[in-house]
Amino acid sequence: MPFRQYAPFFEPEELDKLTAAFNETWQELKAAGMDLTSEPEVSLVKRKLAQRILVSATAGGIRDVETLKEQALRSLSGGVCLVGEPTSEAA
Repeated sequence: MPFRQYAPFFEPEELDKLTAAFNETWQELKAAGMDLTSEPEVSLVKRKLAQRILVSATAGGIRDVETLKEQALRSLSGGVCLVGEPTSEAA
């Protein structure tokens, strides 16, 4: 659970929503063909994903799983190359 250390700051059901948003976003990234070839890359993207969700939940007060997921995907879209999508250098 990527948000375990923040348990004192959230209700259990809020942590469940943050975790659900993280898991759903990660699955969507994988299904979209996220091109990560090493464990350090995977760890970095997971850390950025968790941070984005945490920022949305704390600064933005968002607790809706779908909104958290959409914001996380939007924020990561510039830093993750999906297989078959042109990169900014190719555009």
